[in-house]
Amino acid sequence: MLNEKQKKELIDKLDERFKLSNRLLQCPMCTGKNFSIADGYFNNPLQNNLTSVSIGGPSIPTIGIVCTNCGFLSQHALGIINALPHEDEGKK
Repeated sequence: MLNEKQKKELIDKLDERFKLSNRLLQCPMCTGKNFSIADGYFNNPLQNNLTSVSIGGPSIPTIGIVCTNCGFLSQHALGIINALPHEDEGKK
């Protein structure tokens, strides 16, 4: 589960990214403007083959943004919004 500090940091990173594109966040389904962040991360594994599933290996970690009006879910890659944890985090 993400704590409030982690959520705030992710919201700040997303805000930075949306400001760069000069766009306001709006739900593509209902045009709602209120969102919440999922309480954890998604980890989308990359597959080399469409007929089998490999566990482990490369993946794209994302955070989910949920429209509080209709429930539409969008995922945003942590690497693109500069929100991946640094390697030295967690080694304390």
